[in-house]
Amino acid sequence: MVNNSLIGVAGGGEASGAKPREKRSAASRADTGRRREFVSVRASEAVTKQEPRRPRGNSPNSRLNRQQPARLASSHSQERESTMSESIYVGIDIAKDTFCVAAYPNVLKLDLPNTPQGHHQVCQVLQKHPVALIVMEATGGYERPLTAELLAASLPVVVVNPRQVRDFARGIGQYAKTDPIDAQLLAQFAHMVKPAAKTQATPQTKELAELVRRRRQLNDLRTQESNRLPLICHVKVKKSIRKMIKTLDFQILEIDQLIQDQIESDENFKNKDRIIQSTPGVGPQTSAMLIGSLPELGLLNRQEITALVGLAPWDRSSGKWDGKAHIWGGRKEVRCGLYMAAFNARHWNPIIRELAIRLEQKGKPYKVIMTACMHKLLIILNTMIRNQTVWTQKIS
Repeated sequence: MVNNSLIGVAGGGEASGAKPREKRSAASRADTGRRREFVSVRASEAVTKQEPRRPRGNSPNSRLNRQQPARLASSHSQERESTMSESIYVGIDIAKDTFCVAAYPNVLKLDLPNTPQGHHQVCQVLQKHPVALIVMEATGGYERPLTAELLAASLPVVVVNPRQVRDFARGIGQYAKTDPIDAQLLAQFAHMVKPAAKTQATPQTKELAELVRRRRQLNDLRTQESNRLPLICHVKVKKSIRKMIKTLDFQILEIDQLIQDQIESDENFKNKDRIIQSTPGVGPQTSAMLIGSLPELGLLNRQEITALVGLAPWDRSSGKWDGKAHIWGGRKEVRCGLYMAAFNARHWNPIIRELAIRLEQKGKPYKVIMTACMHKLLIILNTMIRNQTVWTQKIS
C-alpha cells in the first residue's frame, strides 16, 4: 500500500487527473514532434532574416552566406598594397666589404657585398620600388662607386655628414650602433630630414675631380718630406728624402699636365677656366679645383653656395646672450683652395684688398678677415660664372 500510494503520488495518478503512462507517452511524442517541427521552421525563418545590427547581407550563421561571391582582399593585404604604392626612403650603411640596405616604411632589408655585382643588384631591387630618397654617410671614399651606380640608374641619392646622422640618433634616443641599425637610422633620417638630393656629375667632372684630389695628396706628401728634411742629420736619410721630393715634383708636374688636358678637352670647362682665371689672385690650380670639386658654382645663389662650401656664418645667441657667429661644415677641399686664392687676392685684387683693409681698421682678427675675403671671393666667382662675364672691377 505504501508503494502504491507513493507511485500514485509520484506518478500523478488518476486522482490527480493524469493520463496513463502509455497514453501520456504517445501524446508526448506527438507534442514533441509538433514542437520540433515548429522550432525548425522558426529557425529557418530567423536565419534568413537580416540582423538589425548588420547594415546589409545575411547572418554569418546562415547557409546562404556560403553562396555569397568571393569577398574583397583582407585588410592586411590592402594595407600591404597601399604600402607598396607609397614612396619609400632608403638608408645604406657602407663598410669596406659589405653594405646594409633598409627602408622606411620597413619593406626592404638587404645585406650585400660592396662589389660591382652588389651595386648592380641593389639598383635592380630599388628600381622596383617608388624610391623618394636614398641617404648614405661619407665613409672616406667607400661610398663613391655605389653613389655613381645609383646616380647612373637615375635614383635620388645624397651623401650626408656622419656627424649630422649621429646627432640625429642621439636626438631620438638611439645609442646602439650596428650596420643594420645604422641603415634603418639613415632611412628614418631621410624620411624626417629630407636632405637635398645630389646632382649627377658628368664623367668628365669625376675624372677632373680625381686628378685634382690626387694632386692635393701628392702636394701634402711633398710638404711632409720637406718638413722632415731640416731635422735629419744622417746623410743617407737626407739623400732619400731629396730623392722622394724630386719624384713627387715630377708626379705633380705630370698631374698638372693631365688636368690642363682635361680642361682643354671640354668646352664648358674651358669657358669656366677662362672666367675664373680672369679674377686677380686666382690661378690655374684654384680654377681646376673649383671646376672639379664645385660643379654647382654658378647654379646657386650667394647664400646657398657659401653654405655648401662652409663659409656661411651661423649665428649663436640665446636669450640675452649674444655669441659670435662661426662657420661650420661644407667642403673642406674647396675651402683650402679658396684660402690660398684669398691670400693672394688680398694683395692683388682691389676689391678683396679694400675689404681686408676695412676689417683691419675695425680691429677684426686675422682669421675673421681671411674668412670674409674667402666669402667675398666665392660670391664674386659665383656671380661671374652665372652671368658668363669675365672680371671687371666695376661689376665686382
